[in-house]
Amino acid sequence: MKRFTTVNRGDSESQRICLHIKNELSHAGFTYDAANPELVVCVGGDGTLLKAFHEYLNLVDNVAFVGIHTGTLGFSTDYTQDQVDSFIHDVIHNTPTIDEKRILEVMCTNTHKTQHFMALNEVRVENIVKTQAMDIFINDQHFETFRGNGVCISGQYGSTAYNRSIGGAVIYPGLDLLQMTEISGIHHRHARSLGSPLVMNPEAKITLKHESFDHALLCYDHLHIHLDNIHTITIKNSDQTMKFARFKSIPHIQRLNALF
Repeated sequence: MKRFTTVNRGDSESQRICLHIKNELSHAGFTYDAANPELVVCVGGDGTLLKAFHEYLNLVDNVAFVGIHTGTLGFSTDYTQDQVDSFIHDVIHNTPTIDEKRILEVMCTNTHKTQHFMALNEVRVENIVKTQAMDIFINDQHFETFRGNGVCISGQYGSTAYNRSIGGAVIYPGLDLLQMTEISGIHHRHARSLGSPLVMNPEAKITLKHESFDHALLCYDHLHIHLDNIHTITIKNSDQTMKFARFKSIPHIQRLNALF
C-alpha cells in the first residue's frame, strides 16, 4: 500500500494531522495519490469514514480505509489524534490485515427507470410528514403491510449505528446477517406489523412496495434522495465489500464500550 490519500472532517486540527501524515509518509517513500490510492486515511470520526467511502466508491474493490479519531464518535477508527506518530510508524513498518464489511445495494424503481445506490451503514425509508404504508416482501414473498414512519435495513457493520438507536440488535462481527428494524410502527387493532427487529440471512432480498412514497426519503448513510414517484425499493447485500486496513488489533468489545 504505497499509494495513499487523506480525507478529513474539515476542522483545522484534522487538516493539520492530514498534512503531517502526508509529509511523513511521503518522506518514507510512499506516494500521495488522491486519484488512485491504495490506502485512504480518514481523519475525523465515523462520519468522515462514510464520506470517504462514498467519495472512493468507484475504487472500492482496490482501496482500503483506516481511521484516526478527532471527532465525536470513533467506533470504526483505530487511532486517536494523540497516536498519529504511532499510526505513521505502523503504516511504514507493519503489514495490515484486511477487514471486509458488506455493502448494501439499493434499487429504486418507477415506471420509467431504476436508480442504484450503495450504503455501508444502513438504508432507511422514512416519512416524517405522514404515515407511510408499504407492503414488505422478503425474497419475493409477502411478509407484512407496515404502517408508520418507515424501516431501517442494516448489515452487521451498520447494526451499531442508526439501527441501534431505534432498538435494533447489535450484531457481533463474524455474523454475516441482514436486519430490518421498524421506525415508529403503528400498532392497534386496525394496523399491526411484526414490531420487532427481524434478522435474516445475508442473501435475503427485501422489497418495499406502495403506490405512493411521496414525501418519504431514502436515506443511505449520510446521504438521501426524495422518493416521490417511486413505487418499489429493493435492498440486498452487494457482492462488493468495503475494506478496512487494520494495522493493529482492537477487540470488538472495546469498540462497543466506546458507544455507551
